[in-house]
Amino acid sequence: MQIDPEEFRRHYDSLSDEALLEVNRDELVEVAQQCYDVELAHRGIKRESPTPPAPENPVESKEWVQAATFPSAEEANLAYAMLESAAIPARLESKNTSSWTGFGALRLLVPSAFLEEAEVIIASPISEEELIAQAEAERAPDSEEEI
Repeated sequence: MQIDPEEFRRHYDSLSDEALLEVNRDELVEVAQQCYDVELAHRGIKRESPTPPAPENPVESKEWVQAATFPSAEEANLAYAMLESAAIPARLESKNTSSWTGFGALRLLVPSAFLEEAEVIIASPISEEELIAQAEAERAPDSEEEI
């Protein structure tokens, strides 16, 4: 049986915020978890998690490694939000300095123990409709203030 990620995306998109938060992520298959994380990030919902999963090797988790690079702050912030909704620690840095100056690529760093999971989430496809909806949601507060 082949799993269609689009079915998961449509299902999670149809749920209310409360219903989405009631989903037990740990009971989902990997592709469903990815779609679930993308939907949470798309809505800007941060899942209340008691504590992130403990890394297998605590010493190894203190080492931050590059999970991805992004040419724009918008792309970097979306990936950061996706990881945050999956309870994966992350931080953004410029390639040349510890803060972004607006020039050059942004690096998304995660503890080495979370690298594989972070790469899977970052690589999960986001449809144009989701990106448009996110852009409209970001503009919505501004338009309400103008009224």
